[in-house]
Amino acid sequence: MADTRPSPTDARTYYHKGNTAYEKGDYQKAIENYNMAIILNPTFSEAYFNRGLCYYNLKNFDKAITDYTKSAELDPKNAVIYNNRGDAFYRKQDFDKAIVDYDKAIALNPKYLKAYYNRGLAYACLQDYERAVEDFDKVVELNPNFAEAYHIRGLAYDYMNNFDKAIADYDKAIELNPNFTEAITHRELAKQKKEGGGGGAPGGATADVSGAGAQQGGINAVKLLQKPTMKWTDVAGMEKLKEDINEAIVYPLEKPELARKYGKLAGGGVMLYGPPGCGKTYIVKAAAGECSASFINAKISDLLDMYVGNTEKNIHAVFETARKNSPCILFFDEMEGMGGRREDMGGSMQYMKMAVNQLLFEMDGVEANNQNVLVIGATNAPWDVDPALRRSGRFGKTIFVPEPDYVSRREILRMHSKKRPTAKWINYPRLAWAAIGYSSADLKSVVDEAAAIPWRLAFKTGKQREVTTWDFIAAIKKKKSTLNPWYEQAKKQIGQQEEKTVVDGKEHVKITESKLAAAEKDSFKELIDVIKKRNELWNKIYVWTIRHVALYIPLPF
Repeated sequence: MADTRPSPTDARTYYHKGNTAYEKGDYQKAIENYNMAIILNPTFSEAYFNRGLCYYNLKNFDKAITDYTKSAELDPKNAVIYNNRGDAFYRKQDFDKAIVDYDKAIALNPKYLKAYYNRGLAYACLQDYERAVEDFDKVVELNPNFAEAYHIRGLAYDYMNNFDKAIADYDKAIELNPNFTEAITHRELAKQKKEGGGGGAPGGATADVSGAGAQQGGINAVKLLQKPTMKWTDVAGMEKLKEDINEAIVYPLEKPELARKYGKLAGGGVMLYGPPGCGKTYIVKAAAGECSASFINAKISDLLDMYVGNTEKNIHAVFETARKNSPCILFFDEMEGMGGRREDMGGSMQYMKMAVNQLLFEMDGVEANNQNVLVIGATNAPWDVDPALRRSGRFGKTIFVPEPDYVSRREILRMHSKKRPTAKWINYPRLAWAAIGYSSADLKSVVDEAAAIPWRLAFKTGKQREVTTWDFIAAIKKKKSTLNPWYEQAKKQIGQQEEKTVVDGKEHVKITESKLAAAEKDSFKELIDVIKKRNELWNKIYVWTIRHVALYIPLPF
């Protein structure tokens, strides 16, 4: 009887193992098996294609494109390969190359609905709405019951100010799917715009910043305008960061003529990035107060709107208000929410891309005409911010806001303790060493917990006492740093990746760079250096020793 067991030297054995891992969502394991299949059969087109699918799901689009390209060389008549490579280019925002691949897929299969749909989305991202409509026409011809296609085509008509056709498409989408909430919302707004004669195309939106006659969902940007009274004296420690911000923000706005003379424009864009809870928002307010500038804190929740076109109008409104009240600092917190990568916005999120496009348009306008308006973005996830926003003239300068150093930790603890009934002498130097690796928010939490210890005692016994160093020590032992999970996520996103393969029973570890391009990594060099340092064995021993000596070794107080 013949042996029917899978052979360890048969490429298809590893191919099927890879497929099983892929179906379970274990893409790294799947890649390891596809690697073996390709080693055993270098002309295995399906293995290259499926490995490309794994890289695509891991958002490593460059590697996905490489594998799809190899698969296409081996199987040049396969329309699916070109469609998927087009998707990878689309996710990289290379819409022109994506369209070329969708063209090839359609040439091989003139009834390839998905390729028409994806090409229509790519044309919409390039704001070529007429061609987008042509592709969506073909989609609904191939599948007259595709509700999402009618909805997206309606959005394209909406941006062309063809409200009658937009409403008709929204009606059809709702007819096919009565619970299509987005289509219902967009239809109502299209009807309002038709009655009012308005339009919502990116770059052409206007807004009444005084709030009079504002469209439903619009904001009164003037209400966001502030004049902060905070100064650098209200920010504990962080002297190097203050000087960086002084040069980038405060000095050019304080003396714009002098800055202009030496080519330091009092305007433009600055991106602050770093771990959460380290005072990015607080520092920006203090910077505005330091140079007596107006300040607008444009929260994402204020700008995002459920109605088509209103988000763009809100963005335009806050920029116009900043221009009319210069010198002004316009601050966008959580930039990844507003200026996220357009490549990660698919399907019904197409209209969010228009909001990113509007933001890009306004930033270019700031560079050209508004030298006394400084736009500052802050993010805890810089890898998720659209790369187009980080180019020169937009958020061209990036400043890393690190966790507090020793001096900053000591001063932050001292500052937050001022309004507490503390003992006459608190060993702040020791506490600062014990709290190594803590964020500014963590340190405030430590002070709150330390003060709560004698408060609980006083509440239960009626005996009041002051907050002592031992209360702070107990609070630090209880309150752990919240930064470790963030650093792990950052390492996963922009650090080096390990890929394991097994060849002839031996495990091989291949270290590859992150999914970010080299130019993007240069923008985050300081963070990458911090991640590398944190992972060094000597640093881990140093931090553990310093912390445990400060927490547990009896020292004079």
